[in-house]
Formats: sequence, C-alpha cells, structure tokens
Amino acid sequence: MELQKLADLEPNWAASATPREPVSRSLRRRIDPALVKQIATEYETGATTPSLCETYGLSKTGMLRLLRDEGVALRRRPLTIDQVELAKKMYEHGRPIAAIATRLDTSYSNVRQRLIKEEVQLRPRGGSHK
Repeated sequence: MELQKLADLEPNWAASATPREPVSRSLRRRIDPALVKQIATEYETGATTPSLCETYGLSKTGMLRLLRDEGVALRRRPLTIDQVELAKKMYEHGRPIAAIATRLDTSYSNVRQRLIKEEVQLRPRGGSHK
C-alpha cells in the first residue's frame, strides 16, 4: 500500500517527455554557411589553422575538413632553417616538442618530423626521463 502511494506521487516521465529532434553531428549542419565562408576567407588571407580552431571552437580535423569541403587550397608551412635550428636547441635543452611547436606556431607533428629528419635523438614520450 505504501509503495503504491509513492508510485502515485512519482510523475510519469515517459508520458510527460516531449519528443526531441536529434542533434546533428555534421559540421555543415551545425555551422551557418555564411560563417563557413568567413572562416575560409580568414584562412585564405593568412589566418593559421590553430588560431581559427581556437576562435571558432573546432577541432583541427574538423577545421581542415570544413576548409577542404569549401574548396580552399590548404597550405603547408615548412619550418625555416632558423626555426629548425631553434627547435633543435630547445629540444636539446629539455623543452618538450609541444612547447616548441607552440613557440614556432606550428604543429607538434611538423616539429617532430623535422627533428627526426635532422637525426635528433628523441626522448621517450611521457615526460622527462634521465
């Protein structure tokens, strides 16, 4: 009897729930076409992918896909000789690749690949090891 009273007090969530429209996961559906054009224009006039990702709250993969779908020619920015030398010195003095990439305004992969090409002995990942 007590259980029935408690059950009667509990609202019927299934009956009161309003049907929801499914949330779209597609970037094209989530971002206004005018904003996509604005992002493409900013990239074409020199904005970096990381800065656009930060500004618009998108992942790098999503940003690159959006730009490619928009027909934007993606640019690759190889490190200059001076940047490579700086990266080598920083790495040899114990700086992590991520910090070097941030300092040079490029990607982790770009720095890592260039260090490998320069035959720098890389440390194990996961922090400082002696």
